[in-house]
Amino acid sequence: MTLVATEPPPPTTRHRLWFAWDAAWSGLMCAVLSPGVVLESAVRPTMATFAKWIRPWGRSVLWGCRIRLVVEARAPLPDGPVVFVANHQSALDIPAVAAGLPRPFLFVARHELREWPIIGWVLEKTACLFIDRSHPRRAVVSLQRAGERIRGGDSVLLFPEGGRSYAAHTETFMRGSFMLAVEAGVPVVPVALIGHIGVIHEKQQVARPGEIRLVLGVPISTEGLERRDTGDLAERVRAAIEAELSRYDAR
Repeated sequence: MTLVATEPPPPTTRHRLWFAWDAAWSGLMCAVLSPGVVLESAVRPTMATFAKWIRPWGRSVLWGCRIRLVVEARAPLPDGPVVFVANHQSALDIPAVAAGLPRPFLFVARHELREWPIIGWVLEKTACLFIDRSHPRRAVVSLQRAGERIRGGDSVLLFPEGGRSYAAHTETFMRGSFMLAVEAGVPVVPVALIGHIGVIHEKQQVARPGEIRLVLGVPISTEGLERRDTGDLAERVRAAIEAELSRYDAR
């Protein structure tokens, strides 16, 4: 059985070559599948279209990088929409959640991505909620619009650290991200991504084959919570993810 690594690959020539392969393979899969999602999005600009393409993309990336994904669930998902909240270790997190999350979801992304040619259009028309953080009032309006999508039945994925940690632990969770769940009144599902930093590290440009895990935690209710409670909610979710990271690291 392949064990999950929690330390980055050593900076050897072999691991640098494997990083180059991972980057080339991932780019190839994007080039192969992008025309299909762009063309279908022009006809059916829905989250279902995006979900149809993103899952095989995630699986193909992991397969070519020789990475085995193991999905665990600590409890059943509740009926209806949820807000998935995950830690963010590396670029591998995106194909992992694409392949491993059990239901379609919307991404929450920086407003700047909307300006990207083609990609920004596809994301806006299908499965992306853009949050404009350039001004507090605009950010609140963006979050309110996203909350409307969730109340309409769409689940959402958040990376509340604001960027990649490049470590087997979490950074501070931004409390503003949790306004989505509170505004919509839907459960938050902690998602622990484990071992990703052990198979690829973009800053050091090293990679290796291996096993990673995606653990769906026990859903946390937001019933009765208000905006002032988002800080406590963020810490509860972060503690749940840290507990999973610590549990595996202690084996």
